[in-house]
Amino acid sequence: MGLLDELEREAARRSGETGDDSARLAREAAWKQELQPAAVRFGEFLTRFAKSLTAAERRIQLEYPIAGYGDVVAVAEAPFECRVTPGAVQHEVEFSFIAQAVPGDSTLVIADTPGKVRFVGGLLQNHHLSGLHDVTKNANGDVVSGRFQARGRITVRLHALASQESGNLKVTLTNVEGFTSSSQTYGAEALTDKLFDTIGRYLLREIATLSREKIDANTRRQLQSQIQRDQIRREWEAKLSVQLREDESRVTSLMAPTASPKAFVTRVGAAFGRVFRRGD
Repeated sequence: MGLLDELEREAARRSGETGDDSARLAREAAWKQELQPAAVRFGEFLTRFAKSLTAAERRIQLEYPIAGYGDVVAVAEAPFECRVTPGAVQHEVEFSFIAQAVPGDSTLVIADTPGKVRFVGGLLQNHHLSGLHDVTKNANGDVVSGRFQARGRITVRLHALASQESGNLKVTLTNVEGFTSSSQTYGAEALTDKLFDTIGRYLLREIATLSREKIDANTRRQLQSQIQRDQIRREWEAKLSVQLREDESRVTSLMAPTASPKAFVTRVGAAFGRVFRRGD
């Protein structure tokens, strides 16, 4: 490598380092001057929000649809909590509360077969809920029928993390619009008092969604139709699954002991044994 090649490579390396330093300095400046102060204000808003809700003894009603069961209605009450964790290069905020399922307002499901008892019970257990009552048991002590109305506790959470590296604030919401998690990402310029108010009203369920996308009426109708079709499909899948297990149980119970699969295997084994003994 010649002298000029060495000098050009050294110049290119230094130019790259200068560019990296410039980008780093720009991120640091944007963090300290814009994003970090905005994230701090968001944490202060949610802290005041939690204290005000608790003092006002505010109740929040939430609904959680479960395909194959129905709707779980829950009510949240104090305490409402907010934890803020500041840092040199990031700022974390977590707002949370507990919603208690209200059995009397939730869907009542009558499970009149053992298969349906297991199926509906499994659906609720998937979300750490229960609700079986008025049970009937057979001679072996197994539950063969009962009624379900959801009961249990549901944790609702907002987690926000702003960082110098990402250059934005990521907000993750859990168990607000049903048993789901969703995330929104905001730049410093979007973190305004109006946005904070919107998020607060969303948590109170005064507005349905935080989506910022504008959807025309035709597209909205198509999406609603698709959601309805998906819901109907899931309900039919759940019904067919229950029906299949019930049919299998019914067929097994009607089979004579000598016609059961186990008896058939036993007879085949005995027949083979006789054949081998004759060969001897």
